[in-house]
Amino acid sequence: MYAKHLIRQFDLIPAESLQTPITVIGAGAIGGWTVLSLAKMGYANITVYDNDTVDIENMNSQLYRFKDIGKKKVHALQEIVKDFTDIEIKVVDGLYPLKDNITMTSIVISAVDSMKSRSGIWGANKMNGFVKYFIDPRMGSETALLYVMQPNDKKDIDSYEKTLYTDANAVAEPCTRKSTQYCALALSGLVCAQVKAITTGNNYSRSTQWDIPKGGFMQWTKEMVNE
Repeated sequence: MYAKHLIRQFDLIPAESLQTPITVIGAGAIGGWTVLSLAKMGYANITVYDNDTVDIENMNSQLYRFKDIGKKKVHALQEIVKDFTDIEIKVVDGLYPLKDNITMTSIVISAVDSMKSRSGIWGANKMNGFVKYFIDPRMGSETALLYVMQPNDKKDIDSYEKTLYTDANAVAEPCTRKSTQYCALALSGLVCAQVKAITTGNNYSRSTQWDIPKGGFMQWTKEMVNE
Protein backbone atom coordinates (compact mmCIF):
# COMPACT_ATOMS: atom_id res chain seq x y z
CA MET A 1 0.00 0.00 0.00
CA TYR A 2 1.35 3.41 -0.94
CA ALA A 3 1.58 5.76 2.07
CA LYS A 4 -0.72 8.76 1.76
CA HIS A 5 2.01 11.27 2.62
CA LEU A 6 3.93 10.17 -0.50
CA ILE A 7 1.04 10.69 -2.92
CA ARG A 8 2.62 13.68 -4.67
CA GLN A 9 5.51 11.56 -5.91
CA PHE A 10 3.46 8.48 -6.82
CA ASP A 11 4.02 8.81 -10.57
CA LEU A 12 7.76 9.42 -10.03
CA ILE A 13 8.64 6.71 -7.52
CA PRO A 14 6.37 3.65 -7.55
CA ALA A 15 5.80 1.86 -4.24
CA GLU A 16 7.69 -1.25 -5.32
CA SER A 17 10.89 0.82 -5.64
CA LEU A 18 10.84 1.89 -2.02
CA GLN A 19 11.90 -1.44 -0.52
CA THR A 20 15.22 -1.47 -2.38
CA PRO A 21 17.94 -2.34 0.18
CA ILE A 22 20.36 0.56 0.53
CA THR A 23 23.55 0.68 2.61
CA VAL A 24 25.00 4.07 3.54
CA ILE A 25 28.54 4.16 4.92
CA GLY A 26 29.11 7.36 6.84
CA ALA A 27 26.62 9.50 8.74
CA GLY A 28 28.29 12.87 8.31
CA ALA A 29 27.36 15.82 6.13
CA ILE A 30 26.56 13.84 2.99
CA GLY A 31 25.48 10.58 4.60
CA GLY A 32 23.17 12.10 7.19
CA TRP A 33 21.27 14.35 4.80
CA THR A 34 21.11 11.57 2.21
CA VAL A 35 19.61 9.10 4.66
CA LEU A 36 17.02 11.58 5.89
CA SER A 37 16.11 12.57 2.33
CA LEU A 38 15.81 8.97 1.15
CA ALA A 39 13.56 8.18 4.11
CA LYS A 40 11.45 11.27 3.35
CA MET A 41 11.09 9.87 -0.17
CA GLY A 42 9.79 6.63 1.35
CA TYR A 43 12.83 4.36 1.09
CA ALA A 44 12.50 2.19 4.17
CA ASN A 45 15.18 -0.49 3.86
CA ILE A 46 18.24 1.57 4.85
CA THR A 47 21.27 0.46 6.85
CA VAL A 48 23.85 3.01 8.06
CA TYR A 49 27.40 2.37 9.28
CA ASP A 50 29.41 4.91 11.29
CA ASN A 51 31.53 4.83 14.46
CA ASP A 52 31.86 8.59 14.93
CA THR A 53 30.38 10.89 17.57
CA VAL A 54 28.53 14.18 17.01
CA ASP A 55 30.82 17.12 17.77
CA ILE A 56 30.41 20.89 17.87
CA GLU A 57 32.22 21.24 14.52
CA ASN A 58 29.47 19.21 12.86
CA MET A 59 26.80 21.80 13.53
CA ASN A 60 27.39 23.93 10.43
CA SER A 61 26.89 21.31 7.71
CA GLN A 62 25.39 18.19 9.26
CA LEU A 63 21.78 17.56 10.19
CA TYR A 64 22.39 17.00 13.89
CA ARG A 65 20.89 19.05 16.69
CA PHE A 66 22.90 20.74 19.42
CA LYS A 67 21.39 18.32 21.91
CA ASP A 68 22.98 15.48 19.89
CA ILE A 69 26.53 16.60 20.68
CA GLY A 70 28.29 13.69 22.36
CA LYS A 71 25.92 11.05 20.94
CA LYS A 72 26.94 8.44 18.44
CA LYS A 73 26.00 9.71 15.00
CA VAL A 74 24.11 6.58 13.98
CA HIS A 75 21.93 6.67 17.08
CA ALA A 76 21.16 10.38 16.71
CA LEU A 77 20.44 9.86 12.99
CA GLN A 78 18.14 6.94 13.71
CA GLU A 79 16.16 9.11 16.14
CA ILE A 80 15.96 12.07 13.74
CA VAL A 81 14.82 9.91 10.81
CA LYS A 82 12.17 8.26 13.00
CA ASP A 83 10.86 11.66 14.11
CA PHE A 84 10.70 13.03 10.56
CA THR A 85 9.48 9.98 8.66
CA ASP A 86 8.31 7.28 11.10
CA ILE A 87 10.84 4.96 9.41
CA GLU A 88 13.14 2.88 11.60
CA ILE A 89 16.45 2.71 9.79
CA LYS A 90 18.96 0.02 10.74
CA VAL A 91 22.22 1.34 12.16
CA VAL A 92 25.61 -0.11 13.03
CA ASP A 93 27.82 1.76 15.47
CA GLY A 94 31.04 0.64 13.84
CA LEU A 95 33.10 0.52 10.69
CA TYR A 96 31.84 -1.12 7.54
CA PRO A 97 33.34 -4.64 7.41
CA LEU A 98 35.85 -4.95 4.60
CA LYS A 99 36.75 -8.63 4.95
CA ASP A 100 34.66 -11.82 4.94
CA ASN A 101 31.58 -9.74 4.29
CA ILE A 102 28.69 -10.45 1.95
CA THR A 103 26.67 -7.28 1.55
CA MET A 104 23.09 -8.23 0.81
CA THR A 105 22.14 -4.88 -0.62
CA SER A 106 21.38 -3.39 -4.01
CA ILE A 107 23.01 0.00 -3.53
CA VAL A 108 26.05 1.03 -1.49
CA ILE A 109 26.57 4.75 -0.86
CA SER A 110 30.13 5.49 0.23
CA ALA A 111 29.71 8.75 2.14
CA VAL A 112 33.16 8.76 3.72
CA ASP A 113 35.77 11.51 3.92
CA SER A 114 39.03 9.73 3.13
CA MET A 115 40.33 8.10 -0.01
CA LYS A 116 41.72 5.19 2.00
CA SER A 117 38.24 4.36 3.33
CA ARG A 118 36.69 4.90 -0.09
CA SER A 119 39.17 2.55 -1.76
CA GLY A 120 38.67 -0.10 0.90
CA ILE A 121 34.88 -0.01 0.59
CA TRP A 122 35.11 -0.21 -3.18
CA GLY A 123 37.43 -3.20 -2.94
CA ALA A 124 35.09 -5.00 -0.55
CA ASN A 125 32.17 -4.64 -2.95
CA LYS A 126 33.92 -5.05 -6.30
CA MET A 127 32.91 -8.28 -8.01
CA ASN A 128 31.12 -9.63 -4.94
CA GLY A 129 28.05 -10.35 -7.05
CA PHE A 130 25.59 -8.79 -4.61
CA VAL A 131 26.00 -5.03 -4.81
CA LYS A 132 24.52 -3.74 -8.06
CA TYR A 133 25.42 -0.05 -7.73
CA PHE A 134 28.17 1.81 -5.91
CA ILE A 135 27.55 5.53 -5.36
CA ASP A 136 30.51 7.70 -4.38
CA PRO A 137 29.81 11.35 -3.46
CA ARG A 138 32.86 13.56 -2.85
CA MET A 139 32.60 17.05 -1.40
CA GLY A 140 34.85 20.06 -0.99
CA SER A 141 33.76 23.32 0.59
CA GLU A 142 32.13 24.52 -2.65
CA THR A 143 32.74 21.68 -5.09
CA ALA A 144 31.25 18.25 -5.53
CA LEU A 145 31.79 15.09 -7.55
CA LEU A 146 29.45 12.14 -7.81
CA TYR A 147 30.21 8.75 -9.31
CA VAL A 148 27.67 5.98 -9.89
CA MET A 149 29.26 2.68 -10.86
CA GLN A 150 28.35 -0.97 -11.23
CA PRO A 151 31.00 -2.88 -9.26
CA ASN A 152 30.48 -6.05 -11.32
CA ASP A 153 31.00 -4.34 -14.69
CA LYS A 154 34.55 -4.29 -16.09
CA LYS A 155 34.05 -0.98 -17.90
CA ASP A 156 32.88 0.71 -14.72
CA ILE A 157 35.67 -0.88 -12.68
CA ASP A 158 38.33 0.42 -15.03
CA SER A 159 36.72 3.87 -15.20
CA TYR A 160 36.20 4.28 -11.47
CA GLU A 161 39.61 3.07 -10.37
CA LYS A 162 41.20 5.84 -12.40
CA THR A 163 39.54 8.30 -9.99
CA LEU A 164 41.16 6.80 -6.88
CA TYR A 165 44.30 8.30 -5.35
CA THR A 166 45.97 8.44 -1.97
CA ASP A 167 45.00 10.82 0.80
CA ALA A 168 48.47 12.34 0.54
CA ASN A 169 47.58 13.52 -2.96
CA ALA A 170 44.24 15.00 -1.94
CA VAL A 171 43.77 18.77 -1.78
CA ALA A 172 44.00 19.80 1.88
CA GLU A 173 41.52 22.57 2.68
CA PRO A 174 42.13 24.83 5.72
CA CYS A 175 39.99 23.79 8.69
CA THR A 176 37.99 27.01 8.36
CA ARG A 177 36.79 26.16 4.83
CA LYS A 178 36.26 22.41 4.83
CA SER A 179 32.47 22.13 4.48
CA THR A 180 29.33 24.13 3.80
CA GLN A 181 25.69 23.38 4.36
CA TYR A 182 24.65 24.28 0.82
CA CYS A 183 27.21 21.99 -0.77
CA ALA A 184 26.27 19.07 1.50
CA LEU A 185 22.58 19.55 0.71
CA ALA A 186 23.17 19.88 -3.02
CA LEU A 187 25.28 16.74 -3.16
CA SER A 188 22.93 14.67 -1.02
CA GLY A 189 20.09 15.75 -3.32
CA LEU A 190 22.06 14.56 -6.34
CA VAL A 191 22.68 11.22 -4.63
CA CYS A 192 18.97 10.81 -3.96
CA ALA A 193 18.14 11.67 -7.57
CA GLN A 194 20.48 8.93 -8.77
CA VAL A 195 18.97 6.42 -6.32
CA LYS A 196 15.54 7.29 -7.65
CA ALA A 197 16.73 6.86 -11.25
CA ILE A 198 18.31 3.49 -10.51
CA THR A 199 15.40 2.05 -8.54
CA THR A 200 12.81 3.16 -11.09
CA GLY A 201 14.75 2.00 -14.14
CA ASN A 202 15.40 5.49 -15.49
CA ASN A 203 18.56 7.07 -16.86
CA TYR A 204 21.37 7.79 -14.43
CA SER A 205 24.72 9.44 -14.92
CA ARG A 206 28.03 7.73 -14.16
CA SER A 207 29.56 11.04 -13.08
CA THR A 208 28.41 14.50 -12.10
CA GLN A 209 30.43 17.61 -11.28
CA TRP A 210 29.29 20.72 -9.42
CA ASP A 211 31.55 23.73 -8.93
CA ILE A 212 30.39 27.00 -7.36
CA PRO A 213 33.62 28.96 -7.98
CA LYS A 214 33.29 28.19 -11.68
CA GLY A 215 29.72 29.35 -11.94
CA GLY A 216 27.66 27.20 -9.64
CA PHE A 217 26.44 24.87 -12.36
CA MET A 218 26.15 21.14 -12.69
CA GLN A 219 27.92 19.21 -15.43
CA TRP A 220 26.47 15.86 -16.32
CA THR A 221 28.52 13.45 -18.38
CA LYS A 222 27.23 12.87 -21.87
CA GLU A 223 27.08 9.17 -21.17
CA MET A 224 23.73 8.51 -19.54
CA VAL A 225 22.97 4.92 -18.63
CA ASN A 226 19.58 3.28 -18.91
CA GLU A 227 19.18 -0.10 -17.33
